[in-house]
Amino acid sequence: MKQKKKAPRQGTGRQRRPGGRPSLKEAELLYGRILDAACELFKKHGYGETSIDAIAAHAGIGKLTLYRRFGNKETLFEAVVVHLSEKWRAEVSRATESEGSLSEALAAAGRLVLSAVLSPSSLAFHRILFTEAARLPGLCALMCQEPSSELQDPIRAIFRRFADRGELRVDQVAFLDQQFVQSIIGKPLRNALLGAPPMNARAQEEHVHKAVDLFLHGPQCPARF
Repeated sequence: MKQKKKAPRQGTGRQRRPGGRPSLKEAELLYGRILDAACELFKKHGYGETSIDAIAAHAGIGKLTLYRRFGNKETLFEAVVVHLSEKWRAEVSRATESEGSLSEALAAAGRLVLSAVLSPSSLAFHRILFTEAARLPGLCALMCQEPSSELQDPIRAIFRRFADRGELRVDQVAFLDQQFVQSIIGKPLRNALLGAPPMNARAQEEHVHKAVDLFLHGPQCPARF
């Protein structure tokens, strides 16, 4: 008696590609999990004291899986820094998309920039970069590069928007971008890296307000006699 052929079973979960390769979605989730694990350990232990073995274990994957995606610790560290930078840029872009005055746009951007740069993750990675600069020349060179487009620099995009309206000189956009960022983060970041007490929300707001006002209107110099 011939046996009836069984109908193929309908999959109830996510199906892997032929050969057991993960789907694009699974690969993205794994990539994010590795970056999160690496970020946490780098922040906690620094660059030199964090091993690939420890990151792989913290991410719940094998060491070879990690090496296949990143190659070495320097590449992984660079990927973490780029990921954090892209996350910050996206947040600033969303906060400054709405129409408003230049001072309102700069204040919104300034708050986010200052909050981000004073975050525990940012301070930890700044310390690593300053300490390990000689061992991370590729990343340091990358950090010194000018953005290739205004899409990668939300602060510059603000100045470009208002320059296109005729409210700023077009040839000043790149220079204004860097000067504004330094007016926001310069002293607060230096103080934080040197161990000064954290700035509370009110102090940050006052600093941003003063920086934007000075940046747009200049110092109020007394009249000369």
